[in-house]
Amino acid sequence: MKLLPSKISLFQYSFLALPLAFAGLPLYIHAPDFYTRDLGLSIGLLGTILLVIRLFDAFQDPIIGYISDKYSTHRPLIMLSGVIMLITGIAAIFYGPQLYIPIAVWFTLSMILATSGFSIVSINMNMIGGFWVNDPKQRTTISAWREAVSLIGLLVASILPTVLILSMTAEESFHTLVWIFTPVCLLSFLLFWNFLRKIPSKNLISKNSKTERFSFFKILISDNRHFWGICFLTHLASALPAVLVLFFIRDYLGANTYAGFFLLIYFLSGSFLMFSWVKMSKKIGKEKTWMISMLLSVATFMWAYFLQSGDVIAYACICAFSGAALGADLALPPSIIADRVSKQKNENQATQHYAVLAFIPKIAIAIASGVSLLILDFLNFTAGIQNSEQALKGLIILYALVPCIIKLIAAFYLWQLNKKEGNTYEYFERSPHHGSNDIS
Repeated sequence: MKLLPSKISLFQYSFLALPLAFAGLPLYIHAPDFYTRDLGLSIGLLGTILLVIRLFDAFQDPIIGYISDKYSTHRPLIMLSGVIMLITGIAAIFYGPQLYIPIAVWFTLSMILATSGFSIVSINMNMIGGFWVNDPKQRTTISAWREAVSLIGLLVASILPTVLILSMTAEESFHTLVWIFTPVCLLSFLLFWNFLRKIPSKNLISKNSKTERFSFFKILISDNRHFWGICFLTHLASALPAVLVLFFIRDYLGANTYAGFFLLIYFLSGSFLMFSWVKMSKKIGKEKTWMISMLLSVATFMWAYFLQSGDVIAYACICAFSGAALGADLALPPSIIADRVSKQKNENQATQHYAVLAFIPKIAIAIASGVSLLILDFLNFTAGIQNSEQALKGLIILYALVPCIIKLIAAFYLWQLNKKEGNTYEYFERSPHHGSNDIS
């Protein structure tokens, strides 16, 4: 008989995802705006700093995975250090430069501290979610809980700064954010720590961790290379609209006042339908469910290409239906890689696999940002002014058409892989050694 994780344990595990997601929007949206508008950091220098930080953040993920596997007996302390780094970095960013340190230097060091802490916590949290139980179907449920709470964190982060700034200055609102974020983050980690105490130690400690080697490049070209390729394509398809969405809403659609409303619809749709994908994956398999979600995403988002200025209601509908596919993109890949790692008996490198999974979207968004903005610059697109028809045509192609083509390629790639290998979880259903661990 397979025992299921209790809802209390699911909550204690997942709640940490809320402050993690909450930290993301202030870091990459509000902090740059605060430093340019209020503290006088030049936009050009800011862009260079953010590019360097994104690349640093991506390439440190494999190192974090390696250290976490090698010293897996200390995984809770590794995560605690990440939490402290994240809180300290957030506080430093929003309290601004101290001790006569130059603004650019302060911003760079604070961002590196915050993003490093974020990566340490999220990589290890995802790994624990994948190997907390040995039941492939329950892995998807665990992943869905985490990502659903994460979406709630994004919703709070998108609303709270806007509400605070209505009644106080930007500086005061960011100080308030720090004082809200810090206790929530500490409380969530205390719940997580209590959850960790219930997990059998073998689920946290990598086998042969003392002799573990840095295996990032080996993992990239391993039997999972096709899976990594699919992940990269899906993230690239998502990264292009994410980079360009504010340009599209303001400069193409002419609906800047509705930007928050569109994002709210998108994230709410993703969170509401998250567990529908979980149920489907238990019936037909994770890979087939993921492929269906990709096709749904294309079938709904492609209509954005045909929108005209002022089509607010139509775009809101597109946000709702395309957001419905978001849950599968978030919940299924972390669950699938856990199944693949278990099937391949690579549990000693589990965290390094999740580090690769964290590395891929960061590289995808760096590529999407660089390529799309260079193309728009070539077309003489300028944000916030009346642009030429050619520039707007380039924007809508990059925002809607190119991502749909990439997503279709990813779906075809996944269909070919599934045709060749079958659903990964079927291996566990056939295996006489398959079992599960209950966490009550």
